[in-house]
Amino acid sequence: MRLAQLLLALSTAHAVVVTPIGPFCPFRSQACALGGNLDGDFQQLTAASPQFVMEMSRMQLDMQMGKEPDRGKMAELAKQLDASHRQWETLLAKMRLSPDFQSGEYFKMTSAHMEEQGQSLDELGLMVRWQCDSMAAFAEGKMPPMPPPGIDLMKLQQQAESGAGQQAAMSSMLSPPSVTAMPFDAALFESDVVRAEYEKLSRDHAALITMGEGFGSFDPLGKCAYVDAVEAIEERWDVFYGRATLMGSISSEFKAQTDAYLQAINLDVDGFRALLKKAHDKIRADAEAERLG
Repeated sequence: MRLAQLLLALSTAHAVVVTPIGPFCPFRSQACALGGNLDGDFQQLTAASPQFVMEMSRMQLDMQMGKEPDRGKMAELAKQLDASHRQWETLLAKMRLSPDFQSGEYFKMTSAHMEEQGQSLDELGLMVRWQCDSMAAFAEGKMPPMPPPGIDLMKLQQQAESGAGQQAAMSSMLSPPSVTAMPFDAALFESDVVRAEYEKLSRDHAALITMGEGFGSFDPLGKCAYVDAVEAIEERWDVFYGRATLMGSISSEFKAQTDAYLQAINLDVDGFRALLKKAHDKIRADAEAERLG
């Protein structure tokens, strides 16, 4: 027990690699699996983001240099932003209303990430909607609409100037990371004991994700108990990864791929772990409110 506690402390004191938790979990519920209910929405949302961000950045650069944007191009970008925003809101609604724990966990992480930027998902939606309408008005030679009531105009303007980049970052946040590399070097599994521990951890985690597909039907205490179970298996992974780290068995390719995803959402490993903890706390708070209500 003391060794496990030591490994846990070493692995979490300053994490250098992300463990299979949250979006990095390789075990997928039916809703979040490739080809599942949300996968198509993920793909549509992320497919157009790079091109749109590039076009918006080019147009903003032209404006900074005193060049008036092409109205036809502005109208086209306004339509693209509007379509992307509608897809984004549809995906958020599906995740928020899904009975599946993994889907709800993604949603809560997204919400918590926005709050860390000093903004709510509702405020971001208002900002993007206003930006769409302003771009469309410019394309038609009309005055831009007034900003939404209750929104800080200065803050709104600053965010509108980088709105495309923000939405691209949020698209990355919602999309499961593309990690194809194995996390460990093959030498780690030369030990029968280590291999057996890994296989049991994987089976237990996969079974827990499957159980979570019915999370919405759990009573409030059951929901809290389920989150506790998720965090308990995360601690087991921490111990396993802690041992692999001490042995120098973490794959460099795996670390590079996970770091690329974290960079896209402007987080390091410690920040990601803290964000996931906030998401779980939000889920617990909802369950407590349900119990008291």
